Amino acid sequence: MPKRRFYFLEPSKVGIQHITMIEGYLTALASSTSIGRDFDLELCASASTLAALPEALTSKIRCTRVPVMNPEKRRLIRKSLLELLVVLRWLVKLRPGDVLFVSCILPPAFWLLAYAHRLLRRTGVHVVLHDEIEGLFGGAPLSFRSIGYWCATWLRSRRADSRLSLVVIDDFIRDRLLEQYPAKLTRANVSVVHQAVLPPAAAPAADGQGKAVCLVGFRTRLKWFDAIVQMASDHPSVTVLAIGGGKVENLSDGTVEPLSDKPAYFEALSSCSAAVFPYVSGYAATLSGAALDALSVGLHILALDRPFFRSLASYLGPEWVTVRSTIDELSAELDDCRLSRKAQNRAARLRSLADSKYGIAAVRRSFERQLVGPTA
Repeated sequence: MPKRRFYFLEPSKVGIQHITMIEGYLTALASSTSIGRDFDLELCASASTLAALPEALTSKIRCTRVPVMNPEKRRLIRKSLLELLVVLRWLVKLRPGDVLFVSCILPPAFWLLAYAHRLLRRTGVHVVLHDEIEGLFGGAPLSFRSIGYWCATWLRSRRADSRLSLVVIDDFIRDRLLEQYPAKLTRANVSVVHQAVLPPAAAPAADGQGKAVCLVGFRTRLKWFDAIVQMASDHPSVTVLAIGGGKVENLSDGTVEPLSDKPAYFEALSSCSAAVFPYVSGYAATLSGAALDALSVGLHILALDRPFFRSLASYLGPEWVTVRSTIDELSAELDDCRLSRKAQNRAARLRSLADSKYGIAAVRRSFERQLVGPTA
């Protein structure tokens, strides 16, 4: 008898977008003896996504290319229709016992998929919710051109007994959705598979390697870059870096150095004592990939009070995360003595991270509970 198929379908992202989550999930799946016994794994993604993943990982999995519209050039409706067609192709081919795991999909496509699934009545279909659901919690008026509008449209049309299973990437996201929409969502149809925090290939720097802090990732409107610049001015004894977008900018002396590759990016992060996240909005129902990168090398997180960072602080504790209500309080944490303390015990933090819910072993167990059963 042929094995059941586990289709890991990524119809939305290209290149390195989303790559950390994809790599973490696939690493967990491929490392599971019980899942490998019962399922053949097939990754369905764009050619550029397949090329961005380590060959040591993709060589263990059957890989299939799918057409994907570049999100940076997207037209919301056109891209949604392409995603829907790709998902429907795999939905139709599902055999009894197979699993279709859609790792990301735009809300308009999700809304249409929900109707198609209602007609086809396939079991074993899981869709991961990401930052698109932020629009449900923003409080701003929604237009049909916004992601939040389509999230709300999908949610209003959802039946409480829907067999289309939802997956979120952290506990606080599930809890917030269940609290906000009790008539539409239950613990039976919203599960959590945490995003794995993968250790980088290069070993992180040891404790106390210089007095440097960093802003991580692209300079979006959510990150209050001007506040980081002001911190560099207020704390001349601390080196303040902006790491991301292919470069390292030293905000303390104005120099800029290119980042040649992913190992260079993690090496730059590792040279710091802490990472600063003065995020002023967003992250009410999603994770910061930049913060997860910082965690992967053992950096202490300094952040303004957003739901994600509050959840992170509650789970990991004060050794890992400091959350403050105002930018002045956050800036005060860059005091030499405080910063020195935060740089300590990095090796112990990294050991605790491997054993946490963000470690590969925990993510693997989450998949096994879903696919094989609670005794896996």
